[in-house]
Order: sequence, then structure tokens, then C-alpha cells
Amino acid sequence: MNLGFISKGGECGTLIRSIDWAKNPLGPIETWPQSLRTTLGILLNSKFPMFLFWGPDLICFYNDAYRPSLGIEGKHPRAMGKPGIEVWPEIWEVIKPLIDQVLSGGEATWSEDQLIPIHRNGKLEEVYWTFSYSPAYDETGESAGVFVTCTESTPKVKSLKALSESKDELEFALNAAELGTWDYNPLTNKFTCNARLRHWFGIASDTEIDLSVALNSIAESDRKKVNEAISKAVDYPSGGNYTEIYTIINSKTGKERLVKAKGKALFNDQNIAYRLNGTLQDITDEVAAQNAFKESEENFRKLILQAPVGMIILNGEQLFVELVNDAYLNIAGKSRSDFAGKTLWEALPESKTLGFDNILKNIMKTGIAHHGNEQPINLIKNGQRQTVYINYVYEPLKDADGSINRIMVVAIDVTEMLESKRKIQDAEERARLSTAAAGLGTFDLDLRTGEMNTSERFDEIFGYKHHVPRASYVSVIHPDDHEIRLNAHRRALDIGQIYYEVRVIWEDKSIHWIRVQGKIYYDGDGKALRMLGTVMDITQQRNAKEELIRINQRLEIALEAGRFGSYELDIKTNKIRFSDQFNKNYGLLPKKKLTYAELLDFIEPDFKENVVKAINNAILEGTIYQAEYQIRWSDDSIHWIKESGKAQYDEKGIPLTFIGVSFDITETKQLQQQKDDFIGIASHELKTPVTSIKAYAQVLERILLKKGDVMEAGLMKKMDLQLNRLTNLIGDLLDVTKVNSGKLQYNLTHFDFNEMVRSEVEELQRATEKHQIIENLEEVGLVYADRERISQVVTNLLTNAIKYSPNSEKIVVHTMIENDNVVLCVEDFGIGIAETNLNKVFEQFYRVSGSMQHTFPGLGLGLYISSEIIKREGGKIWVSSKEGEGSKFWFSIPIQRPIA
Repeated sequence: MNLGFISKGGECGTLIRSIDWAKNPLGPIETWPQSLRTTLGILLNSKFPMFLFWGPDLICFYNDAYRPSLGIEGKHPRAMGKPGIEVWPEIWEVIKPLIDQVLSGGEATWSEDQLIPIHRNGKLEEVYWTFSYSPAYDETGESAGVFVTCTESTPKVKSLKALSESKDELEFALNAAELGTWDYNPLTNKFTCNARLRHWFGIASDTEIDLSVALNSIAESDRKKVNEAISKAVDYPSGGNYTEIYTIINSKTGKERLVKAKGKALFNDQNIAYRLNGTLQDITDEVAAQNAFKESEENFRKLILQAPVGMIILNGEQLFVELVNDAYLNIAGKSRSDFAGKTLWEALPESKTLGFDNILKNIMKTGIAHHGNEQPINLIKNGQRQTVYINYVYEPLKDADGSINRIMVVAIDVTEMLESKRKIQDAEERARLSTAAAGLGTFDLDLRTGEMNTSERFDEIFGYKHHVPRASYVSVIHPDDHEIRLNAHRRALDIGQIYYEVRVIWEDKSIHWIRVQGKIYYDGDGKALRMLGTVMDITQQRNAKEELIRINQRLEIALEAGRFGSYELDIKTNKIRFSDQFNKNYGLLPKKKLTYAELLDFIEPDFKENVVKAINNAILEGTIYQAEYQIRWSDDSIHWIKESGKAQYDEKGIPLTFIGVSFDITETKQLQQQKDDFIGIASHELKTPVTSIKAYAQVLERILLKKGDVMEAGLMKKMDLQLNRLTNLIGDLLDVTKVNSGKLQYNLTHFDFNEMVRSEVEELQRATEKHQIIENLEEVGLVYADRERISQVVTNLLTNAIKYSPNSEKIVVHTMIENDNVVLCVEDFGIGIAETNLNKVFEQFYRVSGSMQHTFPGLGLGLYISSEIIKREGGKIWVSSKEGEGSKFWFSIPIQRPIA
């Protein structure tokens, strides 16, 4: 028995072969008609979901692609070969009329983006389908069954829903004068009409349809002139006017009407028609005769032409186009004449350049189908080059003798779905970058259930290490601030937005200020559904503001804590968009637009080159950009800006956009300058009296020693040592003010680096009795730098090593050459530094915190001054440490080249 038509077919083909058909109303397979065999051969070997109802009992068949819609533990495999009413009792009242319509000779049904929940992954999921019920013919040309073709459109529907919460529906209603109205989109070939016209045409669907469906309601004798009139109207030189008289036939009742159509086409800036709409007037009393037309075509051709997906049949080794449907023409952006009597490569030469010729030849040779997803193809559509993405299947079609002479191509345009998906991803990435750059936590509150989803940063701001129930977040709000939160939530229900600032108490009893901002989203009836928003830790800003108020005696400092301006730069085009707050930061009026180059011109010349370089490096290296710089407003006032941002990349790593945020830190910079000025003045004024006191102490010490007053002389000696400490502290304060103002002097000379190190070691070794300073010096030669400043750094590192090693007796000094740099390392075995504080040790005024603060006194300026000296010498300074085990402080400066 020849079972070639079901010899493959995957799991479903195996299932069909396993059934005892002698006990089925269809009878043994060998008695099945050729039409059923042919239809099943197409169905089982297709990668698209397909279903078939056959015979008087509507026996069910389906392929592997359709199998998931029957559920993981659902109707499969028992549905195969069973009558439809047994398989689908729960929806039989819905689908039976559709089946009857097709079997009675009616048109094929069409449903687009229909919600049909199915079982997948052990649960019921909402899945959307686009499907068609088409007649399946027997050898006599009569409808013997119903062929169901379908494809899942869930990604497209969900993407469109995510992009827009609502869609405006456009309707043209001219009830007066009893006119039918219609609207045609030449770009999409979609056609809509009002209820009166649908009634005249016998169209059940109230949604947009292909123009071909509407044209099918026109008498065949008039259809050509109507097509020509439409084509002429959408041609720009015609002026867009459309007037025609023709006969329409109701597809359900057969009633004929003589109608007069009038319309006008609208054109875009490229003179391409994007809309043709108008009216239809019944100018006859009644047209009694029905022009029944139905072309006698083979069943397979009818199935192809009525399919809702793009399909084309290629014949012979040269791959001549035997048949092509409208859906395929629409995908290719071609007319039917472009394919008539031509090979595929003549009609679509771009396909050959993509390597499809070898694929098709291999299918002809092996009989093995080929499919692909999201294949990009460049096509000329509406006179413009476009890139479309398709999912496709190449299916070999076998003749009765098993030979392969034809290939069926099935294609679906998924461009819109992919574009929607990309837009959602872009929006999510922009939001993520913005919130990450600003240190924001995010939340999503379901106002119906009270459930709330939060980000990790949100949890951290509330003092938690992981997500907790909503009540826990509320519980840590300061008792005095609960009323603020409640009032903000009540007000949000009225105005649709929420904003408040409150204190939260962490588990360690520390108090933190937070700012909550959000927006409420509503359903179609205006009922509040969700609240989306952000939370920011504004503790530092609030504390700074309160301290400034205390220091300046009721001087109110307007800190727009967390009020950041944002911008988005298109890296390819250099077009930039920014927020109103960004305009405020730059002293611009709201909504003022600038180019990227114009925006950079606001930056003061001393900063501009470094800012541009930092942005470019961040884009190149994929790092976060941070900078502080001065800008000049239009009124010539100078302002400080703190800015950060990050680039966004495509899947190939190519930068697309740069997203950043800015803060106005002018007031902070001014306060820093005032503090530096005060320290500089105070240090300078203290230096003279301290020097005089030191001189008096030394004179008194010598006088007392001559008198023999040893005890009193010892006290003067101790006082002199304390004055030395005070002198060093004053020196540090003077140095730091000079560093900050750029006035620290450097005297560059050639000197032996190791000789300088030995000198400083010898000096400090005499000053410490407990610690032994071990030299581990490699030969490094001469360097060209400021000897006094470099020795100041070495002294500071050795002094710190001795100070912070109270229970250790050994300090090791290393020198070496690495990568054309002289490197020095001071290694101690003392208290060490916590990992969280390593990035702070070179900051101004940083000191050991907690109970150790008074054990190791000092201003915390030595390492800051040292780091600035090393940077000025073109070198680097860094630290490695482990708490309780000691530290290693390193610095490097360039090797001096021999003098010519």
C-alpha cells in the first residue's frame, strides 16, 4: 500500500499510521480518496499549524505544528481521527456554524489576532491566533471538508498592547442622505466601511479587511474598471479624484445594487497616496439578477489563493512562478504582473543574492523541507527600498509517482512584530540606564490587590537586603511621617501623581531621608489600576541642607535634591533631546532646543576638551561617564554641573544612543571654595605666631638647662615637639589649599631616587624606637621630579605605616621598575583598612572612623596631598589592604631619560 503522503509528517504522521482505520467511519487508508491524501500530505509536512475536518462526520486531522494548541495533557493524541463534535464539545456551538458556512459553498472565514487560550507549560496561557476556515474539495469539486490554517500572533498583539494602552478608532459616519462610506489605505491594502455598506456587500466583519475582499463584492464585469479607477485616483498626477458607477452583489443574499462611488485620495510629502475615502450611493431600486461566478479551479490552487499567509508555487528546475497569492505579493511589494511567466530570480532577483538558490536546488534534490525565522530581505515597496523580516518554509511537493517538480513557499511578514519588540526593549533600556545613573529605586504597585514589585535598589533604600511584603516597607517609615505618606496617597488618587519625602528607620536605627515619586494608570472606565514610580535616597542632600541652615543662621539653601536633568544623544546623527530640568541647569527657557554642538559651547574652554573626551571614552569602553565642569549662562554667570551617563548599544555592540543626567552643583562648589579660602587664611595667620612660640620654647629650654632645671627644660622639650606637630598640621592645611587652587609649587631636578628613599628612612628610623624599617630597594637610577615633594610623599607613607602599626615592629620599603615607571611600595603589618573604605583613603579629611578615630589623630590630609603630588608628577598612587593584616601603599612616577 502506498502511504507516501503520510510516510513522514513527524509525530502526527506516526499517530495516523498507528490508528485502526477499519473501525473508523473513513474506513481503511487504502480506500481514502486522492483528494484527502493530497490534503493530508500538505498538512502533515507543513511547519505551519494546520487542522482538517473531513467527511460527513468531520473527522479531525492535524499536524505537529498544531499539536501544542491541544495542550500538554489535553486532547492529543485522542483527537486524531475522531469526529469534530467529540473533540470540541465545549466550543462546538461556536465553530460549527463556521464549518457549515464553508461546506455550504460560502466564502472562507478569516479571523485575525483572535484570543484563544491554550494549555502550555502546565498552565492556561492567553494566546492570539490568525486563522482561516477554507473549503477542502474532493474529486468532483464539491466541498468535502474544512481546511484550517493558522499562525500564532501573540508576540505582535502583546507588543502592540505594550506600546499603546489605547488606540483611537476612526469612523466615518454619514447617516444623513443614506450613504455608505468607505476608507481605503493604499499602503497596507486595507479597506474599512460603515454598517450600511457592510450590509450592502454582505460583509460580516466590522474591522478592516483586504481591499480584495471588498472588490469581490463588485460584479466581475465592472471589477476591472473599478480597479483602474482606484489605481488612477491614487496616482498623484490624477489629482486624487475618484468617481465610478458599477454593480455590487451582496455575498450573502445575492442582491444586486447599482451604485455611484465618489471619493478623494490624500497624498503625503512624497506624493504617495496614503488614503482614499468617499461615499457610495444606491442609484437603483433593485437589481434582481445574481451574477453567480465561480472559476473552475483545482482544489489545491483555491486553497493557496485563499490562504491568509503569503504562498507561492515554483515549478521545475528553473523555478518558474506557477501560482502566487495576494498575501505574498503584499509581502514582496510586487504586482501580479511582476511574476507572470517569470522565474523566481527574475521576479525577485534579491532572493538569489541571499543564497536561496542553493537552498531551493537542494530541496528539489533531497525532498527535505527548509524553514527560517526573521530573515531580513531588502525590497522595493511603494517606490522605496525597505528591509522586511519574514518567517518562511520551503516545502517540496511530490507528484503521484513520488518525484519532486514543485516547491511551495510559505511566508509571513514579521517586520511589525520585531519593530514593536525593539521599541519596547529600547524604552526599557533607556529607563534602566536613567534610573541606574540617578541611583533610583523603582516600584510597581497593583492598586487592586495591593501587591508591589520592587527593584533591588528600592529594597536597599528602605534598609532591606531583599524583597519584603509591602507592609514591611511601610513599617520602617518614621512614625511622625506616616501622615505625610497617607495624605500623598489620598491626593494621588485625585490628581494621578504622587510625591512625598519622608524618613525611614533602618534596622541599625539609622535614619534616612527618601523621596517617592510616581504616576497612576487607569483602565478605560477611569478606575485606578497601577502606580509606577521611583524612590531616591536623599539623606545626604537633606543632612547637608539642614547643616547649612544651622551654620548660616536661617539661610535657606534651595537644594533641588535629586532634581536631575536628562538628555538623550543619537550617536549617529548627533541629534539630542533633553528635559525641562536640563534646560534649567543650563539657564535655558523651557522647551528651548539646541544642537549637540551648541550645547557643548556652553562649557567653559578649560573643561570642554576633557568633557568630550570622557564622553567618547565612556561610549568606546562601555563604562559610566562622570564629570564635573563649568558652564556659562547667557547672562555670563558661571555655574558648576555634575553629570553622568552611559551609552546604549545594539545587538552587535554598536553604540546607538548616549543617555545622561545632570545636576547643578554650583552652590556646593561655592561652599567648598569658601572652606578652602578660610583654611588657607587661618593656616597662614597661625604659622607666624606658632613659629615665634617655637623659638621662645627653644630659648627657654636652653636657659633652663644652663640653670640646671632639667625637669622644666624637659617640659619645654615636649612643648617644642608638640609645636612641631602643630607646624606640620598647619603645613598640611596650607598645602591642601595650594593643591585645590593649583598654586602648589614644584621644583623639578634630577636626583637619585633610592638615595632620597634611604635618606627619609634614616631620618624616620631615628624617630622611632619600636619599628624597624627594612629596605628592599632595586636599582632604579635617576628621576626628574620635585625631590622635596616626592620625599614628602615617602615620609607621609612611612609615618602612616608607623602610626597604624602599633602592634607590629616591621615596616618594609620596596622600590622597583615596572613598565618604564619607578615604583615605590611601603608595606606595614598593622590594623589594615576595610575594603569598603579603600576608595576613600585619598580623599580630603578622611580619617579612621569609630573608636579608632582618637587613637590615631590627624586631619586626614596627608594622603590627599600625596595623591595630588603624584598625579602632578604624571604618576599613580594606590593601596591594597586587608583589615587586621596590614596595608601596602604604592606610587609610581615615570623613569627619567638620560640627558642628551
